[in-house]
Amino acid sequence: MTKYFEVIGRDGPARRGRLRLERTINTPALISKDRIVSAGSLWGFGSVEEALEEADGHIDKDKLFIPPHVSVPLHVEPPVDLPQIETDGPCGLVVHPFFLDEPYPADVYIMGAAGSLRNPRELLKAVLEVKEKTPPDSALYAPALATPANLALLVYLGVDLVDSTRVVVDGYLGRYHTHDGTWNIEDLRELPCRCQHCRALEEEDRPDQNQNQNLRMISDHNHLKLEEEIRLVREMIRRGCLREYVERSVRVTPEETTTLRLLDQEGRYLERRTPVFRKSVMYSNTAESLHRVEVTRYAKRVLDRYRAPESEVLLLLPCSARKPYSKSRSHRLFAGALGSWRKRIHEVILTSPLAVVPRELEEVYPAAHYDVPVTGRWDLEERDWLLGCLDAYLERSSYKKIIVHLDGELREAVEEHGIDAVYTGGGTNGEALSRLTKAVKEAAIDASVLDHKRLRVRAVTDYFFGSKSSDLLLAGEVRIKGREVQNGDKKTLATLTPNGTIALTIEGARRLEPMGAALGEIGEFLPSGAVLSPGVIAADEEIRPGDDVIVRGEKAFGVGRARMSGWEMVRATRGVAVELRKVEEV
Repeated sequence: MTKYFEVIGRDGPARRGRLRLERTINTPALISKDRIVSAGSLWGFGSVEEALEEADGHIDKDKLFIPPHVSVPLHVEPPVDLPQIETDGPCGLVVHPFFLDEPYPADVYIMGAAGSLRNPRELLKAVLEVKEKTPPDSALYAPALATPANLALLVYLGVDLVDSTRVVVDGYLGRYHTHDGTWNIEDLRELPCRCQHCRALEEEDRPDQNQNQNLRMISDHNHLKLEEEIRLVREMIRRGCLREYVERSVRVTPEETTTLRLLDQEGRYLERRTPVFRKSVMYSNTAESLHRVEVTRYAKRVLDRYRAPESEVLLLLPCSARKPYSKSRSHRLFAGALGSWRKRIHEVILTSPLAVVPRELEEVYPAAHYDVPVTGRWDLEERDWLLGCLDAYLERSSYKKIIVHLDGELREAVEEHGIDAVYTGGGTNGEALSRLTKAVKEAAIDASVLDHKRLRVRAVTDYFFGSKSSDLLLAGEVRIKGREVQNGDKKTLATLTPNGTIALTIEGARRLEPMGAALGEIGEFLPSGAVLSPGVIAADEEIRPGDDVIVRGEKAFGVGRARMSGWEMVRATRGVAVELRKVEEV
């Protein structure tokens, strides 16, 4: 049970937290040796008993205490298991990632031989092994590994604490670090940094200048660049845009790019730690953006949870720069061209990287919160992803007619793929819109009118709470007034929020409770304002930060927003699990 570390914010696997020592450390952070008291390696003592006895004299409640540990190379199994040392202060524990059973509780877990992790697969495996086997509210410390160039990636992997060991040593070896990589100081004709250390290095004819002083200044420069980078990374987490920063940063070396691409293949690890919504725009600027968890999660939920309406006519439309699409000039023109026939057709937008976006889900993150470079060109990977999703979507639907109002390479891709449809050529000029009107009128002449408001509520509810959950919410006499879903007594059951999520009332939560989705079980108490993780007995594994959550206990029933994932609520011993919006005493 951790007492001294608490997670206060998340951006995917990256976290912001607080490590309470004599002075609180806001993580991710550099931790210096003066904040640590280590008993040292077991090999420095004559016996295990001597090491444990000596360790008692090192405990300091104001610093991170690291008990005796077994120092071994990266792929060597420690020959000795040391017992737990009880301490009333913050405790760290050295663990060996490739030989790790369930470790005893600690506030900080230190990866043994982390400085040897250079291979992308080994680095990824090591971090994931430790993260999966340690409590979610403990910090991960990777010593002797961080540089200004790889720091953002390490934090995105899940590392909370690093040190300056590597860059300081490199400085004394004449290696000059920046965010954009490492150079031998002799190879630089001029220094790109203008910090005080670099200015001093460039001074000529200094009588006191010598090689040792120069190397010390390079080392100080390296340390400064690492400090600057950690501050920037913390700010990226606060803004919810660390992923975009990492995609830019990993271009420094092939190894870092490889690590990110391998990480994206670890879908379960990422998805379990990624919120369902964030305030910042999701920029899709690189090839890696196509594989980020927000994209794959959206596509999976559309294909697994969303139910296409019983519509005879499907209209495929292009995306727009403005989001949500319906507010853009092009989609307003499309709506005008469709006129009253719009009630008889179903609209789906094709886009990169999200592939298939039903009109009802255009406000759901990230459909209304992404931006992508527009060139009109579609590479093979984008085409395969979009067409694969489109095929899967059409297999689960029952449209009799399809109209494709696309142009350029997107139209070519769909047509060459063999989609049987009426192709109108796309465009927003008068002639193009006339073609669209004619095609829709001919296709929908005998089609039934759709209740788009109800379909929207159904789609959003199913997206967040699971397939067919909307059948419970919309059962009986229900009306939709604006963004509110009301029962026959005009009591609000749920509200569709402007950010694309859904907010349940107590009445709505009681309707969905039998599903068991987004449900958290708490102890025998009446919470006020928030439910802390120690009070959570059980929780739906599918709950993610930002989800609406139903809270149920012997004395309380309420609704609120998740601050952590369901699995984390159960395992964590600190932190807010759910911010309550409404709670009633049972």
